[in-house]
Amino acid sequence: MKYLFILFIFILTGNISQAQRELSLNDVIAEAKIKSIRGKQIENRFQNSYWRNFSYKKQFLPSLVFEGTLPQLQRSISSVTQPDGTESFVNRNVFSSSANLRINQVVPLIGGNFFVGTGLDNIRLSGNANTYLSRPIEFGYSQNLFGFNQYKWDKKIEPLFFNEAQLLKTEEIEQLSKEAVNKYFDLLRSQLSLQNAENNFLNNDTIYKIGKGRYSYGKIAENELLQLELSLLNSEISFEKEKVNFELNRQRLATFLGYTSTEIIELKLDSMIPDFEINYTEALKHAYQLNSALIQQERDVFEAEMNVARVKSSNRFSLDLTATFGLSQTANTISEAYISPQNQEFVSLGVRAPLIQWGLGKGRIRQAKTNAELVKSTIEQEKIDFDQEVFVTVANFNLNIKQLSVSKRANEVAGKRFFVSKQRYLLGKTLITDLQIAQQEKDRALINYINAYRSFWVSYYDVRKLTHYDFEKNMVIDHQ
Repeated sequence: MKYLFILFIFILTGNISQAQRELSLNDVIAEAKIKSIRGKQIENRFQNSYWRNFSYKKQFLPSLVFEGTLPQLQRSISSVTQPDGTESFVNRNVFSSSANLRINQVVPLIGGNFFVGTGLDNIRLSGNANTYLSRPIEFGYSQNLFGFNQYKWDKKIEPLFFNEAQLLKTEEIEQLSKEAVNKYFDLLRSQLSLQNAENNFLNNDTIYKIGKGRYSYGKIAENELLQLELSLLNSEISFEKEKVNFELNRQRLATFLGYTSTEIIELKLDSMIPDFEINYTEALKHAYQLNSALIQQERDVFEAEMNVARVKSSNRFSLDLTATFGLSQTANTISEAYISPQNQEFVSLGVRAPLIQWGLGKGRIRQAKTNAELVKSTIEQEKIDFDQEVFVTVANFNLNIKQLSVSKRANEVAGKRFFVSKQRYLLGKTLITDLQIAQQEKDRALINYINAYRSFWVSYYDVRKLTHYDFEKNMVIDHQ
């Protein structure tokens, strides 16, 4: 009984693992967004941009920093000046420690940095008492006057960068949907072709058997019987090829969706044809509002102008200002180090002025300006190309709707014609060549119908990717 139970569980588990998964086109697209590696890559890329934007915003908030040395020990032989002015080498053991607490705040408008802090230092020499240096309060400011202000340009570029990343995520998801459409129709074509090849093989087998009976009664010539046998052999070869194609495309779709390569999948074809067309003017309006390429173009212009400003600032007169003010005191104990602190000030004004560069600075500035002009002219051409891309994509979509409707009807007609031709041949009212022609036209009509369906959905997601708009539901696409 125990072994029978184990065998039953094994058989049941095997049946479950081989359960068939039935998927429609919408199912394939939905699972590709959630489970595919490509979908995870899209989300990871967006998260990278999200945290970049998060860090950009946080840099303008105050930051609290602690710095300390706890402790520092130095043993050395040093030269020490004696009371009579002579120098003598002595052994020195120095034990020191320090603690500093500082609040930093950037000033984006003018590109400076302001800080407020407090600190305490301690030094103890071997054989001597402790010495403390306190800084109860100190504050300072540093800035490069007339220099390049990175914060100013970040405020222009970083929001565009994140906006572009949001729009690009939507476009990548629509591109993923397009890839899912192609994988779906690769397998669907193989699935339907396999079914069609199997039906053709069975039909040819039946017709060949009937033909042998007719030949034995002398109703058909040997040439026609040989032609029937040849059709049977060709249909068998075609059937075997379609088995291989179906298996390859099944594995490709399964791994694309994150399943194991042994997952059994059967696809459903939704024969409903969407009944709507897209207006070019409306599509262009949505594309100009939401396409990431236009945001990238704006960002490229700012980055080129930023480079010009950076090159100019590095090749002209500049001043580096650093100023620190506060209180300090020194004593042998911590408590005394905070009694009657003294003022302390530090001001530094560094000057940098290029005098003779033999035209080097001028050349770099002209190069940066020329590059900025090149970026702007390139963007003008890209906008023209973008308009044409939208026009062609919308035109293809509207054309594919009509072709899909015609292909669907042609497939139905070809199927009925083959059925009628088959019945007429079985009744002996038509030639085998007419039946074979009808079968070939049926096969071509099926493939054309599937290709038309694929072309429609590919162009549909091309439109969605360009415009960020769902024209079927009349709403903006949002994948955030």
